[in-house]
Amino acid sequence: MGESAVPVLREETMSNGFTIPITGAEKTREVLNEVLKMRTRHDDVIVATYPKAGTTWLQETVWLICNNADTTFAKKTLLGDRYGWMEKSPSLPGIGLEELNTWPREQTRFIKTHLPFQLLPNELQNEAVGKLIYVARNPKDNCVSFYHFHRMNKRLPDPGPFGGFLGRFTQGNLIFGSWFEHVDKYWQMSRNRERSMYFVLYENMKKNSKNEIRKLANFLEKDLSDSQIDIIANHCAFDNMKDNDSVNYSSLVANGVFDASISKFMRKGQVGDWKNHFTVSQNEEFDDWYRKTTADSTLAFDFVL
Repeated sequence: MGESAVPVLREETMSNGFTIPITGAEKTREVLNEVLKMRTRHDDVIVATYPKAGTTWLQETVWLICNNADTTFAKKTLLGDRYGWMEKSPSLPGIGLEELNTWPREQTRFIKTHLPFQLLPNELQNEAVGKLIYVARNPKDNCVSFYHFHRMNKRLPDPGPFGGFLGRFTQGNLIFGSWFEHVDKYWQMSRNRERSMYFVLYENMKKNSKNEIRKLANFLEKDLSDSQIDIIANHCAFDNMKDNDSVNYSSLVANGVFDASISKFMRKGQVGDWKNHFTVSQNEEFDDWYRKTTADSTLAFDFVL
C-alpha cells in the first residue's frame, strides 16, 4: 500500500471518517478515497481477505470456478492479469483502480481486496450487488504468515522480532488494521447478504477442498461436473500453487519487491504452524486476548487440524 523508500506506518482518516493504519500516507490515502467512489457492477466477482489469509488460493479457485476449470489459460496468465486489485499502489504492476473503472462492460471484473468492509466502494457497502467472497483464517496462523510476509516484502515496515509483531497484530497496529474487526465486520455483513456475500474459512478449505469448491460454485451459480471440481482441487493444492509461476508472485521477486531468500510468498500453507513460533507465554497471552475480543462473536476457528 505504501510509496516511501523506508515504509512508515501511521494512522490516517479517510474521507468517510474511517481511520486505518497505512504507509505512504499521501498516495495511499488518495487511492483509498478514490476506491470509496468506485462504481460497482451487478456481475462483479470480488475476493476479500485480511492479508495472508488464503487470498491467492481463493482467487485462483474462484476464477477457475467461473471459467469452467480452464487451468490451461490460468497457468499461462498471471493472476495479477486476471484480477484487479482495487487499492493497488500505482507503482506496482498489475490492474488497479484506473483500469477497473474503464473495464469493458461486457467482461466480468474479477477483483481482490484486503480493505476493511468500511473502505469498500460506498455503493458496495450500501447495496448488495455482485458476488463477494471473504476467506478468514485463524488468527494465530494468520499472524505468523503476515509476519513472514513483512520480512520478505520490501514495501512494508521491518517487523522486528516476532514478539513485537504479535503485539501489534493484537492491537490492530498493522496495515489494514485490526484482524478481528476486519473479519467480524465481513462475517456480520455476510449473514445479512446471503445471496451476494459468501464467507469461507481457510481451515475448512484445508479439511475438504472439494466440498468447499462445490459450495462456492453453488454461490457463484456455476454448474460444475465432478471432473471439473477434481481438476480445480488438484490445481489449487498448495504444493502445486507454490510451484505455479502464474500465481506464486515470482515476478515480484524478479523486480525486487519480494526477497525470496528471506521467505517465500507461499511459505507453508499449514494449519497449526503457529506452534513453531509462539512461546508458551505468548500463546497464553494471545488466548486471553482472543477470548476477550471474540466473547460476543459467533464465529469459531480451528487452530489445529
